[in-house]
Amino acid sequence: MLPAGAYSAFAAPWPMALDDLFHQLRHPNPNMRSRATVALAQSDDPAVVPRLMAMLSEPDVPLRRSAVKALGTVGERAVQPLTDRLARTDDLTVGSSCCKALAQVADQWTGLQFPDATLDLLCHKALEPNPVVQITAVMALGEMGEPALPRLQRILRDGDVAVQVACINALAGLGLDAALADLQAQAANEAADAYVRESATAALARCSMARNRS
Repeated sequence: MLPAGAYSAFAAPWPMALDDLFHQLRHPNPNMRSRATVALAQSDDPAVVPRLMAMLSEPDVPLRRSAVKALGTVGERAVQPLTDRLARTDDLTVGSSCCKALAQVADQWTGLQFPDATLDLLCHKALEPNPVVQITAVMALGEMGEPALPRLQRILRDGDVAVQVACINALAGLGLDAALADLQAQAANEAADAYVRESATAALARCSMARNRS
């Protein structure tokens, strides 16, 4: 089953060999790449996820993005391989790509329950001194709904300023009353960094506007 965003209009009009689909991920036309992404997600070939995982270290940025999007479309089958790779890599590009792919899974498969080990690992990565991975780890948690809340609360408490600001945006995106209470406390915290307080205040204003529109 594909997520709601993977429309049949993007599916390949005829069965394609796996090598051809991976070659199509390199196509300059984004519609052709989207067709390949959906076809790969529909495939039950066990080689699909490992081959996509191998592309996360590609120096070609568009190709790496195609792999990230395809892993997101694959969904739950990609979660454990992405978690394992993120846990063992020291490569910032690979680590960031793993976080982005997990965010894509959460975005495309609404309601999917992620393992605690994945949530805890993202929290750990958000607190490591690697800015590229930190921000993408927070972004991924922000897509994972209420189970991510305790991890985001810890990051807000223990992270550096840049990570705290990213965390504020993630908390605002959750739209939960408990998350809004955290933002209110941060906005009122005179001991907090001024930029963090301003970010919390701005996030609260955005949340209020969004609620009024709904």
